[in-house]
Amino acid sequence: MALGSLFGIKIRLNPLFFCAALFCFTIGAGVEFLLVCLIVLLHELAHGITGRLLGLRLGEIELYPFGGVARFEEQLELEPYIERRLAWAGPALNLALAGLGMIFCARLEPAPALLLFFIQANLVLALFNLLPALPLDGGRILRAYLTPRRGFRAATESAALLGQILAGLLFGAGLLGLYHHYYNLSLLVVALFLFFAATKEKQQAIYTFLRSLGVKEHALFKYGALRGAQLIVLEETRLLDIFRLFLPQRYHFIRVLDHSHRCSAELSEAALIRAALQKGLDIPVKKIL
Repeated sequence: MALGSLFGIKIRLNPLFFCAALFCFTIGAGVEFLLVCLIVLLHELAHGITGRLLGLRLGEIELYPFGGVARFEEQLELEPYIERRLAWAGPALNLALAGLGMIFCARLEPAPALLLFFIQANLVLALFNLLPALPLDGGRILRAYLTPRRGFRAATESAALLGQILAGLLFGAGLLGLYHHYYNLSLLVVALFLFFAATKEKQQAIYTFLRSLGVKEHALFKYGALRGAQLIVLEETRLLDIFRLFLPQRYHFIRVLDHSHRCSAELSEAALIRAALQKGLDIPVKKIL
């Protein structure tokens, strides 16, 4: 559902948002729910405004019951340093808001309960988002550091696996709480949401990676030059295993060696992409020579 726009940024509400709102207002926590929604919105706006300052086009912000997503039109797989800056923006704003709340809290005696909740919510959102697990901001920061060393796909899979592990720990903590008669359904819902989001990131990694290669091909024709890299592979090597070795901001040439270790062919990155789209990722490179 479209909510409107703020600073020229479109805001959408996920349908689950209304279910959470109805539940919170029913149990008498409506004001706290609205305050958390405002904090999450500011968190995502920090991502969006930072992206605009970096020259990116923001498509929209979608708010979920326990978080939000800022969707950019550009692909960030080739620019991990930009993804890292974007990821830091949200938690940094939450920490700044918590600090501002503490300043007001120190000057007010006694401190209003809603102000204390505001400080707590910002600290929890910032620290939770900095955990190194996708789809959290900390997972994106981790992926941005790993991508230049291991490639985008391997970095995504590692950060997404940590997200699945974190979701399992949260779900286990929620079940343990139920066993001890401490009912915190939000913990179980967050765990499920985190697990499915991390799984989606992991499954889409290869498709996002292939799309980023197309962006790289476009950049080559646009600017006329890109830094290159060469890979040496055997004829039996799968296309998928070759793609795992690709690095961002490098245009790759692949030299294929036969059983006698003689160069039998040389393929460009573009040729490998076309073959993968036509024949799949699990075929050996000799099938496309």
